Amino acid sequence: MRRSRARTRSTQPERPNRLRRSAILATAATAATVAAGCGTPDGAAGRAACTTPGFSADSVKIGWVYPDSGAVSSGMISARSGFVARVEQQNAAGGIHGRKITFAWRDDAGSNLQNLQAMHDLVDNERVFGVVESTTAAAGGADFLHAQGIPVAGLPAEPLWADHTYNNMFAHGYLITNGPSVDVFGTFVRAKGGTKAAMVLSDSNGTANQISEKIAESLRAAGIPVSPQTFIYNESSSNPLQLGQQLKAAGVDTVIGTLPAADASDIMTGAHTAGAQIRVFLSAAGYNRAILQEKGPTIAGLYTYMNYVPFVNPTPAHDRYLAAIQAYAPELEPPDQEMALLSYIGTDIFLTGLLRGPDCPTRASYITTLRNVTDYNADGLLPGVVDFKNWGQLNLCYSIVRVNDQGTDYELVKDPNGANQWCGKRLPNQ
Repeated sequence: MRRSRARTRSTQPERPNRLRRSAILATAATAATVAAGCGTPDGAAGRAACTTPGFSADSVKIGWVYPDSGAVSSGMISARSGFVARVEQQNAAGGIHGRKITFAWRDDAGSNLQNLQAMHDLVDNERVFGVVESTTAAAGGADFLHAQGIPVAGLPAEPLWADHTYNNMFAHGYLITNGPSVDVFGTFVRAKGGTKAAMVLSDSNGTANQISEKIAESLRAAGIPVSPQTFIYNESSSNPLQLGQQLKAAGVDTVIGTLPAADASDIMTGAHTAGAQIRVFLSAAGYNRAILQEKGPTIAGLYTYMNYVPFVNPTPAHDRYLAAIQAYAPELEPPDQEMALLSYIGTDIFLTGLLRGPDCPTRASYITTLRNVTDYNADGLLPGVVDFKNWGQLNLCYSIVRVNDQGTDYELVKDPNGANQWCGKRLPNQ
């Protein structure tokens, strides 16, 4: 994939060739008019002055933060395309009540300290109305943004997104929460013939282990015991065959975990080599086309659940996303990258709060407006609705995909009733 980095603190993204853009603008604009939350532009004529930070007579300025550099940048770079595509898609549809969306962006390098610095810069110097962020370091600026009452939408990769302390932070789902699990995962494993499970944990990623424990909680509720034995995998020091032998000795037929797809490849290879009879490998992080191209046959049969609708289940919402990418971020290849889609969804959340609010909101009224949205589904890009009023709990609906037997592609796994998503109910508090 060709990567374009901005080297300065420009408030505008790098643009595609203008002639190319004009040739495809009509298609994208048509698609955008039916995109999520699109409103009818009001026009600036006769509009009262708005003194809310970020607002002018004809524009609203927002901030965007992501790791353009640093250790995690390679996995996050496509997020920029998703953000730009959704912003320009909305501008083509008339903007926000007639105001054009402009933005300033900052690089936080995946660092908490740099995230805090970036947020200060955007709020204090750029005077943005609010911020969209696609980062794993949102904790850095969270307290500052909350104290200032700055609305934020982003990637729920950290526990704080589910914390009710941060009522100004919005996300499309929650993987890490102190609340109860849901019965979806247990229902799925039981439907696939799983009878006894093992959790394979990381010795360095406590967040991933918290997610795995929620899955284990769901399995136990479905009557599927989870081995009390501790199984650890470290890509640098673990022996996959030895781990496979341990899984065989434990007599499990199901393996759950939240390890990267590359680690799942090693674990599955070790289990198969050791002769462990594993029916279900279920991961929260196995949907990765780069790994599929590199190690496809070794992850054949891997199941992955996600709280968005993947491209293997194409919908009109995916068509609108792809049209926006083609028009405003054509450098993204392939266009169906996970981080780009998640950034697009996060941006859509933020714009929804503006579109559903008044012409000149305050930051506080914006937060109230968006917190009262109980039916958000990102125009159909989510497998179920998100309730922003009662936030911070695991989603009730998920898409599940499987690597096909040849290891060449992903296939959608339908529920026993033929639905494209697996939905369930929340378990009682324990």
